[in-house]
Amino acid sequence: MSIKHIVVQAAGKAEDARRVAMAVDLANRCEATLGGVFLEPAPPWLFVGGDLAAPAALADLTESHRKAVQTASAAARANLEAAAQGKSFEWRQVDGSAPTALAEVAREADLLFMAGPPLTSRDGVFAPADAVALTAGAPIIAVPETATGTCVGHRVLVAWNGARESARALRDALPLLQRAAQVDGVIVDHPEAARDGERVLKAFLQRHGCPAINVIRLPAGGRHASEVILQHAAHVVQADLIVMGLYGHSRLREFVLGGVSRDMLDDSPIPLLLSH
Repeated sequence: MSIKHIVVQAAGKAEDARRVAMAVDLANRCEATLGGVFLEPAPPWLFVGGDLAAPAALADLTESHRKAVQTASAAARANLEAAAQGKSFEWRQVDGSAPTALAEVAREADLLFMAGPPLTSRDGVFAPADAVALTAGAPIIAVPETATGTCVGHRVLVAWNGARESARALRDALPLLQRAAQVDGVIVDHPEAARDGERVLKAFLQRHGCPAINVIRLPAGGRHASEVILQHAAHVVQADLIVMGLYGHSRLREFVLGGVSRDMLDDSPIPLLLSH
């Protein structure tokens, strides 16, 4: 398995810069093709005094919205073009108000870079990272607004508990893990933690040629598992990427996440490779 095509979400805003830089850097390192996607926001609800706006006013507002979307899309494309530095890329514009739009884009790629919370659902765009990861059937990298680096995949931490979702994420991340300079694994010790997890994870990684592997089991010590993982990632191994399975399900179009998954998405300052 290898990474042949990477797509990055671009919105034409300042917070795009790190996410776009990460995607371009990884595409160059993997010799992969590159794509950009712009999520077209829905027009705002147009009400005046409780009544629908008059047709003339509605037409003006609709045209104003169309021009604003066109300007933002052009800015997003220009930002990607500048970061790509001559590397060709595909460009798409899709309906950002459709819950499945970005997931459908992800299915066509080997890896999707997208915005992480709190940038995933605002300004007429509905694309929460959890919903995309749970429905895409493909790995995504959610880049939080607080991320500080411009590349991912050099020092990777695998959050492991032996569950199906964890195993799926591990396999989806293999092309990155095999290229990494350092791969660490962490198991938070609690009743549901994988038995013999250290041996299982280390053996799997070694069989696939992953370098400089260190797997450790850490006590929860009364803390949330997410807190243990993030502290280890940021302050011990200085990871630039965390690999984790996303735990959750869809119920009546409402996406329900497990506690650790939600905490990691909300609190991680480090990009997350998510798979379900």
